[in-house]
Amino acid sequence: MTIAKSVRDVEVVALKMDPPVVLDETVSVKEVVGKMQEKRSGYALLCREGRLSGIFTERDVLTKVVGIEGALNKPISDLMTHDPVHVHEKDPIRNAVMHMHKGGFRNVPILDERDKIITCVRHKDIVHYLVEHFAHHVLNLPPDPDNVPETPEGG
Repeated sequence: MTIAKSVRDVEVVALKMDPPVVLDETVSVKEVVGKMQEKRSGYALLCREGRLSGIFTERDVLTKVVGIEGALNKPISDLMTHDPVHVHEKDPIRNAVMHMHKGGFRNVPILDERDKIITCVRHKDIVHYLVEHFAHHVLNLPPDPDNVPETPEGG
């Protein structure tokens, strides 16, 4: 199978992903950041009545929290990205990649057919999949490890 066919045909839930950090949207920014640190996660999915309502990422910490007086005490709903772009579990990997590329995202939530949160696919989950399944295409290895240039490059 080619890389193009794989990302077009393989469902996004086939990727190896960590369990998500899921919290209610009523908690404070401090609680969310604390849980992200505890779980060593770069994102948190926020929900209202069991449904995805937002996402908060490490990028948000840097742009919306650091250096802002009182930001940690605000409810996360004030700073999260509301109604984030998402994919469904049966969607191909390609859909997640397209959302990431188009929106500049590194994290895309995955929902089941009833729109319940399953997990979140990260850019590095996709890279790991590609390296695991297509190492000979994506790793930049010289064809002959004993082949050494006779002159320095660029010199």
